[in-house]
Amino acid sequence: MKGLWLRYKLGQIICVALCLGGLFLILPRQQFILGNDKHTQSFALSSKQIQIIAKTVTVKVLSQEFIGSGTLIARNGQIYTVMTNAHVLRAASSPYKIQTPDGQIYKATVSKTRQLENDDLAVLQFYSQDAEYPVATLGKSSQLQIKEKVFVGGFIQNPNIQEKQNQFILTEGQVSLLLDKALEGGYQIAYTNDVRKGMSGAPLLNVRGEVVGINGWRKDPVWQSLEFYQDGTQPSKTLQDMINQSSMAVPIKKGSQQANFCDY
Repeated sequence: MKGLWLRYKLGQIICVALCLGGLFLILPRQQFILGNDKHTQSFALSSKQIQIIAKTVTVKVLSQEFIGSGTLIARNGQIYTVMTNAHVLRAASSPYKIQTPDGQIYKATVSKTRQLENDDLAVLQFYSQDAEYPVATLGKSSQLQIKEKVFVGGFIQNPNIQEKQNQFILTEGQVSLLLDKALEGGYQIAYTNDVRKGMSGAPLLNVRGEVVGINGWRKDPVWQSLEFYQDGTQPSKTLQDMINQSSMAVPIKKGSQQANFCDY
């Protein structure tokens, strides 16, 4: 009887091991990570999954022509809110339009927001009666860490290759700097991603596919650099060099007034 009982328990252990092995085979492309809270556990998405999310929530901002990217960050009934960079809107005059991922083009209105006056951010809204669009899941930029993987997905301007002009691309990199206080325009998140002209206003996403910032600054700027903090002081020379070698985003401050987009 004792031998039969031991064989029975051994069979149970083998069965459980095989089931767990099968589960890990089902999720070969997911990387297990721990959140800042030791009780929080989540799975990082694959680059392909991040690209699908980025394509879904990224739009084109148009004037007479394509002028930049935008991020779908809120919906209130049939009214959608898009966040982009203020410098994108300054690149051309109104009226502005939004082209959604399905190719539809909508008239857009600019929402004036005191909360964003000091940041290189702008809010557009459009009305869609027939189509429904998913909006971004907002993450907490305060939880980002140095060397954490991040993604920027947006549309690029490439006048030299007409058939590929305004194509969507996703770039992958790592967080390189997290500044304690904001630079001019509200920029605080620096990363190694290569971004191109046209990707201003595009979402910065973490490994969970959450939008944690709005991309707006390319590394190695030719004509201008971020030389001052918003309080008028300057970063050290060493820090300034690191800033110039990074692409940068204005953080999404979830839980603050900045994230209350439907109230704008």
